[in-house]
Amino acid sequence: MPSKQHKALTKIPLKEKDVKKQIKDYLNALGIFYFCPLQGLGSTPGVSDFIGIYNGKFMAIEAKAAKGKLNEFQSNFLAKVKQQGGIAITAWSVDDVITPLNKFRGFLG
Repeated sequence: MPSKQHKALTKIPLKEKDVKKQIKDYLNALGIFYFCPLQGLGSTPGVSDFIGIYNGKFMAIEAKAAKGKLNEFQSNFLAKVKQQGGIAITAWSVDDVITPLNKFRGFLG
């Protein structure tokens, strides 16, 4: 579900492409290594929109439109990342990425 902060700040529902652009801009601003894997024939089912490394941890971010939901494959992929000690994020806006990454940097409790 979108964070309370996301709901409060977002007046116009964001399209998935807009969420992806926000996330790309944020990751680039921080200099985080990431890539966007090609989706399709031969790819891992449910692979996230952004794959990267953050502070030595594997990171997967799945971007969603305002009312978007994870499908079963996406949910399973993120669960596997989390089980292996990686960072797994579902983002309806860049705000949903900022808070978890700040926690891994030690900025928040």
